[in-house]
Amino acid sequence: MSDAGNLHEKIVAFSSGVRFGDLPAAAIRAARMRLIDSVGVAFAAYDSPPGRIARRLAQPTSGDLAARVWGSQVRTTLEAAAFANGVMVRYLDLNDAWRTKDAHHPSDYLPGILAVAEYRGASGEDFIAALAVAYEIVCRFTDVVPLNDAGWDQPVSGAIATAMAAGRLLGLSHEAMMHAGALAVVPNLCTYQTRAGELSMWKGCAGPNGARNGVFAALLAAEGMTGPYEAFDGVFGFWNQTLRGTRCDVPLGSCYQDGKWGIVQTNIKTHPVRDSCQLPIDTALELRPRARAADIAALRIETYRSAWEGAVKDKELWAPKTRETADHSMLFAVACALVDGGVTSASFEQGRFADADILDLIGRTTVEVTDEFTAATPGRRNCRIIATLKSGASAVAHRVVTLADIERGMSDQELARKFDACTAGVFEGERARAFLDAAASLESVADVGRIVDLIRL
Repeated sequence: MSDAGNLHEKIVAFSSGVRFGDLPAAAIRAARMRLIDSVGVAFAAYDSPPGRIARRLAQPTSGDLAARVWGSQVRTTLEAAAFANGVMVRYLDLNDAWRTKDAHHPSDYLPGILAVAEYRGASGEDFIAALAVAYEIVCRFTDVVPLNDAGWDQPVSGAIATAMAAGRLLGLSHEAMMHAGALAVVPNLCTYQTRAGELSMWKGCAGPNGARNGVFAALLAAEGMTGPYEAFDGVFGFWNQTLRGTRCDVPLGSCYQDGKWGIVQTNIKTHPVRDSCQLPIDTALELRPRARAADIAALRIETYRSAWEGAVKDKELWAPKTRETADHSMLFAVACALVDGGVTSASFEQGRFADADILDLIGRTTVEVTDEFTAATPGRRNCRIIATLKSGASAVAHRVVTLADIERGMSDQELARKFDACTAGVFEGERARAFLDAAASLESVADVGRIVDLIRL
């Protein structure tokens, strides 16, 4: 199967060519951190309704083609493990994110890649290299391919990334990798309706479903299944169906030249809300000592266009009726931060998005897109909040975060505090310490299944 010179061929060549030795120390550290973060946020969401649903459907299997569900250690199919573990990672909207032209959550695909690595008895080095491949594909697609604006959702590229990571772990030939890519693309185009209007549980399941589909595509190719030819360039291929024939040059391999690997660049979140609401919460918390919610007559939030598009534009975001809508609402994020002094998982469990004091402050809020802030993205992201007080005085907070700030990310100590907060009462003590110790030397592990052994309740 040959699509010489096109993106499909480029993806396969890159995915097969990356070696552990190509990765800088920062990328190896980033892989360790994202494994720790993913397990932490998964346990924080262990008893969530979608998590319980996904685990119920992850039925035990006695076959060899299996991986385990985190926590319960049930042996299930690779696809079911990818989905169930991924749903737990994604549910709280607290896993990592990358936002440039589009937005994405690369760690949605980590559980699927780990499931295949567990099945194969892969080493920590092999898992890290496969994970770096997936992150690179997802991040570089997000940088240049405007799928969201065209009505297509994140897992379109996520399924491709997972198939490529899984394919290399399975030892697929170049020909089989091409088929895996085609089987990830053509059957799995998914629309942005998942994130439009009032949001459902599926918002946090779409990425894990992309991982499930990517794993299945690689398994099919491993058994000799052929995929649709000209998956990208055909008359009904990727480019014509998603972007009406527009082609984008996805810069895979640029990491070798500029040293900027996607796995290092993503944002490990502090707050359980969408990426574009992280900065507004921090800005609101800076404003809060000078503007008590009860004293605010009017509130104005100034932001950039892509944040407004995803977190303000839809009318449902101004009066959320579901948890999933609320954690995508800049209005709720700011109001809750100002009233309560923070936004936590408990904010959603308690239904704060439906409470009168929150809705009252949202009703006194306007949001303005500023050309200056929009032009500065994605390199610099600005948020300014102006509170007009009932006394007639005003208070202002303005915060900026850069891509360099995001890449710098959390320290090991900050990540440890987040992990402890996420796993308190669920996965702690000696069990948690054993996992953290193993994850801290991930690249030295001979079989990643030994780490999965430790992710148990």
